[in-house]
Amino acid sequence: MTEFKVGQDIVYPKYGLGKIVAIKTKTLPRGRVKGVEIKFPAMHMKVWVPEERLKNTKVRKPVSKYMARKIFATLKKRARFRMGTKAKERALQYKAKVLSGDPIDLAEAVRDLVRLSTKKSLNVREAEIANTASRTLVRELALAMGKTVEAVKEEVDSILYR
Repeated sequence: MTEFKVGQDIVYPKYGLGKIVAIKTKTLPRGRVKGVEIKFPAMHMKVWVPEERLKNTKVRKPVSKYMARKIFATLKKRARFRMGTKAKERALQYKAKVLSGDPIDLAEAVRDLVRLSTKKSLNVREAEIANTASRTLVRELALAMGKTVEAVKEEVDSILYR
């Protein structure tokens, strides 16, 4: 767990952008387990994650300015979705992209779902995935670029809704 420190910002694919507030050892039925406590301000919650699960959930450091530029380039590209695909199948594909932990996959999911929403209404699952992914992406880009969340959201929306 040497790669993460108290006070560090991290991205947890399932919950979004968070901050490590403590590194604790807890006594569980299977013994003493070391883990980190992460606060997610956007969701108003804290979670404690065991060290072994951290490795499996693809928790990562937020993107750099360089990667932020690559994400903006991805958002500007043509969306790739098939109108004939069932909504349930699309939702599973996009959820897998979001949970992959890859920031480019996250950007592609946001781009494709937002552009799809301009063609037809999204089902509940797709809309939920789009909202969660968009919130995570915008907050992460704001952190990387040193801008406010609102300013980055406007910039992202101007690209996606052009």
